[in-house]
Amino acid sequence: MEDLALKIRFAVLWLFVAVTMSASTMLYFIVPGVIEEIRAGEIVGMQATPELLLVMAIMYYWVPLVMAVMSLTLKDKANRWANIILGIFYVGFILFELIMNIITVAYPYMILMDTSVIVAAAVIASYAWKWPKQQA
Repeated sequence: MEDLALKIRFAVLWLFVAVTMSASTMLYFIVPGVIEEIRAGEIVGMQATPELLLVMAIMYYWVPLVMAVMSLTLKDKANRWANIILGIFYVGFILFELIMNIITVAYPYMILMDTSVIVAAAVIASYAWKWPKQQA
């Protein structure tokens, strides 16, 4: 029963990551000039290619949503390692995004959202790391 509770925690935390990234994106769209910038083919100073948009969609939404499902369905050992690896990856990935956001635009909501995702990803990695190794 303890493993099921932990798997549910992982799933909820990954859903939190996906929803927070969605909310951050939606808030970004209401910043004056952003829609025009996107229509002109730029996102935060980068060229908005179809490949960039696909990578952003995968990293911000698809991976966290898939991990929410996989956290409930994977065997314990694979589940533990997937959550450790992706949790640590997301801490680094969103930390980089946070630093870039502070340097470029410094919108308070982006700082809050990125910090929230970093904490959630760190909690995921921490829970997975502490998962009883004899069971995983």
